[in-house]
Amino acid sequence: MSNYEQHYQKSVEILTQYIKETKTMPTEKAWNKIATENNILTSRTLGYIYGGRFADLCRSIFEKVKEN
Repeated sequence: MSNYEQHYQKSVEILTQYIKETKTMPTEKAWNKIATENNILTSRTLGYIYGGRFADLCRSIFEKVKEN
């Protein structure tokens, strides 16, 4: 796995943890602040790699978390 893939996976793991703990989806502004503080990918980059919008990625994660 390349360094970029690891960085993406780490960012998604932190996003998933955030959604689990808060039971909400972060705004792009809130996520970008978290990303800056934790040296992870911003909402724009996550959305780009995901192949959609950041909100779509959050919704997908939120639905998976809700199922468990």
